[in-house]
Amino acid sequence: MGPDFLVGVRHNFGARISHTLRRLSNDAIHAVPNQFWELLMPKAGPPAMRKVLCYTQIMRYLYPDTSIWNCLCDQDVGPDALWSRLGGSGIVPVIGFNALYEIAKLFFVGTDEATGRGRELMTYMKGFLALGVPIVKENWALLIEEAMDVAGEKQMESPFRGQNDYQASVRAIDRLLNGEINNGEAQFFGSRKSAARSSRVGMKGHLEARPDLMAVLTKTSDEALPEFLRTASVGPAGQFVLLGHLRAEFPENSVTDLAAVASLLLRSSRYRFSHAMIRSDLYLNWRCANRGSIRSDLPDDTFHVVSAAYSEFFVTTEPDQANIARYSIDGVRAFVCDRGGSVMDQILGETRGQREFIAIER
Repeated sequence: MGPDFLVGVRHNFGARISHTLRRLSNDAIHAVPNQFWELLMPKAGPPAMRKVLCYTQIMRYLYPDTSIWNCLCDQDVGPDALWSRLGGSGIVPVIGFNALYEIAKLFFVGTDEATGRGRELMTYMKGFLALGVPIVKENWALLIEEAMDVAGEKQMESPFRGQNDYQASVRAIDRLLNGEINNGEAQFFGSRKSAARSSRVGMKGHLEARPDLMAVLTKTSDEALPEFLRTASVGPAGQFVLLGHLRAEFPENSVTDLAAVASLLLRSSRYRFSHAMIRSDLYLNWRCANRGSIRSDLPDDTFHVVSAAYSEFFVTTEPDQANIARYSIDGVRAFVCDRGGSVMDQILGETRGQREFIAIER
């Protein structure tokens, strides 16, 4: 399961950095071409000269975290019902890799109860996969593709998995449900847990070694935090943090080249993953500096948040998770559902009346 969930090679894009930016409109990602309403616009002149104004609905994406998928499963919400009801408002639910990861790791806990719950949830998720609900690419893949795009090496086409990788995920889920688990997959889940633990410990050590940074963070109040994140994330501090992430993915490139890539990524708001990742990193550092530590599951929680960078809606049952999303993703609408009520009704209520269209004259 590990290798199939992590389809793709973390490639190096060479030492030469191209500064040619591809100015792709965000609308190209979000506009769905199969929903058009055409109005013939009467204009002066012969009929052949009349213009047609085409209206296309802009699709927006809704990212449910794992707690929401659990609730939808427990409340027996049919995938078809949620898909069609949201689709009426031009909203598409998406599945994050981290949601699949958190469900899949239940198969490796070692208890019948956990395995049974994992089987129940994965069977439920297969209903959404049968509908073709998009799967968000892994976080490392999003960073690589944004870097390749801004460097002019390869255009980033979509934040979602293509057909081949999508089917690989479906096959991996089928193997889990059939009890086909190998040592490599067990090691993958173990390494992910160790990485989250190391991230938490390393963050505290990093702050202790940087009293100047610690001082800045501790002086930043709750009220000043949003503005601090907005400015620091695109300044020297944000570029330095992003450079560290890029060096991990592109070890064969020079620091100078990667620093240029980091600068270019943060200059453009359309590289939403890079911006969300840096803001979430700075936010975690701020929490650690002001509280002395962070809870053990917080680094993993932020995986969900940055995975939602290309989504307009983030939904969870955890208020803290929603706050992280608001701090990390510019313009996201994050909301919290009450587990005790109908989660589908709450989602529909929060997204009702959100349809948007763009007009194109032809």
